Amino acid sequence: MRRLAYLFERFPAFTKTFCAREVAELYRQNLQVPVFSIRRPNDDRPLNIPLNGVDIRYLPDSNNLRFKILTRLAARRFSDIWNRKQDPRDKHRFYEAIHLGPLLEKEEITAMHAHFAGMATRTAWWIKRLFGIPYSFTGHANDIFVEKPDQRLPLGQLIQDAEFVATETDFSTQYLQSKFPESAGKIHRVYNGLNLDPFRQADPGAGSLEMIAIGRLIPKKGFAELVRACNILVSKGLQLHCRIVGAGPEHVPLRQLIDQFALGKFVELTGPKAQPEIVELLAQSNLFVFPAVEDGTGDRDNLPTVIIEAMASGLPVVATGLGGIGEIVTHQTNGLIVPEGDADALADAIAFLAEHSDLRRRYGQNGLAVVKEKFTAETTVKGLIELFHRYFGK
Repeated sequence: MRRLAYLFERFPAFTKTFCAREVAELYRQNLQVPVFSIRRPNDDRPLNIPLNGVDIRYLPDSNNLRFKILTRLAARRFSDIWNRKQDPRDKHRFYEAIHLGPLLEKEEITAMHAHFAGMATRTAWWIKRLFGIPYSFTGHANDIFVEKPDQRLPLGQLIQDAEFVATETDFSTQYLQSKFPESAGKIHRVYNGLNLDPFRQADPGAGSLEMIAIGRLIPKKGFAELVRACNILVSKGLQLHCRIVGAGPEHVPLRQLIDQFALGKFVELTGPKAQPEIVELLAQSNLFVFPAVEDGTGDRDNLPTVIIEAMASGLPVVATGLGGIGEIVTHQTNGLIVPEGDADALADAIAFLAEHSDLRRRYGQNGLAVVKEKFTAETTVKGLIELFHRYFGK
């Protein structure tokens, strides 16, 4: 197989632990890919993901004067390919490629894989254009569901010029195949996977209702509907405690909604938590709620890793069926599926499971079995490695 490297916008990233898990599992399966990261992480490395042996290289700041001078001098040889005066978009990606290309050639890197159809994949596209090094990428949610008309390299171009594209659900695979039929044969589903060892088992049938929801505080997570559902349940006398874990621009509106309904004793905005803390909070809960919606831009979740993490902890799930969520949450088997944006239906589902501790336990065990069968990192990364061999095996 060609010598493969990974390229990320930022590695490791707090909100993208699935990327770190994938790299760690590649190393465990003896595919020791060097990792190039365009930006440095904003947070500490995840404590329960073994990255200590991973070879990570960070690019210089693209605003650094030395970087600017050297890359602009080197860019002269490519003046016939790209003239920034004609179209200045993607200039940073172009110069990152100018910087990276010779380094990759020196280390005999002959293929690259990136995550998200954004910064890293666009840089990989330029590397292929300038230096002939092929690339593949994994598409996720916002990067493939939301059109970006101001982007110089549209999604279709990135897919067309990639050796292959992985995406994390059957739903998104079929979505891309139907949207780009000329590339359908090289678009493949590869689920995000987990290492189950760090997760502790919850007791879903124990005690009063301890709900947890995890995600960025942005509209598509649907947390406002969860707060409204909690208000309905509390007004009916149900004893509950709901933690919403995460940070984001919706923090203030959610806090205002909680205050408006006087739910301060029942609904807690915990802020962001490190992965070991999330593991503990999941183990202390007895129901996971993920009320995802499609936002005003068309953005939606695909198959959020937090649902897999909750099921790895033995928790039943109440969620909407957006994107690929229905590929892991089966209605009345390991959880309940509710319509998006319907606080009453969400409240009814939560109330039903609050009254049936036996079902919570059964759904939790069924969900854990699904994760063990389909969503372990060992299984999912093995499938990804097969794609690397198929497309980069020459």
